[in-house]
Amino acid sequence: MRFKLTQVNLIIISLAIFLITNILLWSSAWRRINTYQSNILEIENGQAQNRLKDAETRFLNLYEISKKNITMIRNMVEFEMMNNDEMPLISRKLAKFVELDDYYFQARIIDMAGNELVKVENTDNQVTITPPEKLQNKQDRYYFREAVNVGRNDVYVSELDLNEENGLIEMPYRPTLRFFSPLYTSNKRAGVIGLNLNIQNWFDTFKGQNIGLLNGDNQIFYDEQKKLYTSFEEDLDARGNYDQPLYYYKKLSLEGNQFWTIYTRSETDEIETKLSNFKKAAYRTALLVSAFVLFLLIITYALNNKNAKITRLNQNIASQLKERDTLIKEIHHRVKNNLQVVASLLSLQSSFITDENIKMLFRYSQYRINSMGMVHEMLYKSGDLSKIDYEAYIKELVTALIQSMKGSGSDIKLVTEINNVHLNLDTSIPLGLIINEIITNSLKYGFKGQEKGTIFIKLEKLNSSNYNYQLIVSDDGIGFPDKINFRNTKSLGLKLIHKLVLQLRGNIEKDNTKKGTYYIISFKEIEQIS
Repeated sequence: MRFKLTQVNLIIISLAIFLITNILLWSSAWRRINTYQSNILEIENGQAQNRLKDAETRFLNLYEISKKNITMIRNMVEFEMMNNDEMPLISRKLAKFVELDDYYFQARIIDMAGNELVKVENTDNQVTITPPEKLQNKQDRYYFREAVNVGRNDVYVSELDLNEENGLIEMPYRPTLRFFSPLYTSNKRAGVIGLNLNIQNWFDTFKGQNIGLLNGDNQIFYDEQKKLYTSFEEDLDARGNYDQPLYYYKKLSLEGNQFWTIYTRSETDEIETKLSNFKKAAYRTALLVSAFVLFLLIITYALNNKNAKITRLNQNIASQLKERDTLIKEIHHRVKNNLQVVASLLSLQSSFITDENIKMLFRYSQYRINSMGMVHEMLYKSGDLSKIDYEAYIKELVTALIQSMKGSGSDIKLVTEINNVHLNLDTSIPLGLIINEIITNSLKYGFKGQEKGTIFIKLEKLNSSNYNYQLIVSDDGIGFPDKINFRNTKSLGLKLIHKLVLQLRGNIEKDNTKKGTYYIISFKEIEQIS
């Protein structure tokens, strides 16, 4: 038994929905808030870990690049020393390197006794080569003592500290990492070569990203909220509200040698703000949804009354549209039948004519009428009454012309390149007549006395403001007679082609470099007014 929704039933169902909806809304609001709190803490944890991972990746990339750079200049200097190049020449090459890469502010060569042989420095974008009398002895520096003991082709990386000159910390501060590698001449250790990396340039990429960095002595080397180069006094393992960590951090080790700590703060204020806003939004949403459900139930009654009327109206419209489509199909069918009758009358009339030229004119008129009739036939058979599949139309039209003019035993082939082109009635008929005229001429003159050949038709859409489509029709027959100007001829067919191209607001060209006859027609689709 089919249930009928009466007005009384609708009111009862609506009240039940309203009560159930309110119970579910307000009981779930608290659960949503708790879930949001868990989610936002998890999101903060993920974002903090991503910040740390990104900083670590950048740091390790900088480390690897610096290792490659020190290896490259070490190999260069060893090669220069093997060639007995003078130190001034080597100094100039190192100066060029430091000038090109602003991450590095010093390049040095130190002999086994700790004496600087070469020192190149970039200060305020001004690269200078230290004169010999100002070179220093670095024997007492820890990084020199460590660097001279590393293996051949290895790289030593210093602690992260502040650069010193002449025993004093340089001002302004330059947080420095030093990369050193041994220098060999004739398989004998001659000293070390090093690059001083100004890591402040790397720090600048983290502005506004809530990232801090401590060196191995727990000194602050980067933190936009702390005083730099002082001891870090806070507990990185401290936790705040909701048992949320106040800091997320990661220890960095460069191949097990030097150690640093990258950290980021938990966005506690932002978490509190988001949670407070979500609570307000959750309660406000529940209230609005409850009011909306009530409003919806009120208007449902009125809409239900109108629904039956609208349904009946839609059924009438659907019925009228179906009748309209049936009528349009019937019109196309009748037009096609009438055109067939005209073609049949022409055929019957031509049977009484003995003059072959006149009979041929009647036959060509039949072809033109048939080309128009095919358009109406395809529209009649198509589910879309506004456009036809032009690839199917061309194949049917040209195949019929070949069989009619050359017979079923003809070996003339049709090759097409048409991909999903659909044209309306006002464009299809003149374009079909153009194709009919060109193919008719090809079969009559281009393949005169021969039963073998190829007709090629290509139709494609253009991305042009001047024309919408381009049509290429060609054959590999004997070609167009040189004495005939295809733009200025008394031939009815050629005149008709030019007239129809103008009707399509197009242009026709004939490529005389191709074998046979080769037409290129560009045209616009005519806007159909219905």
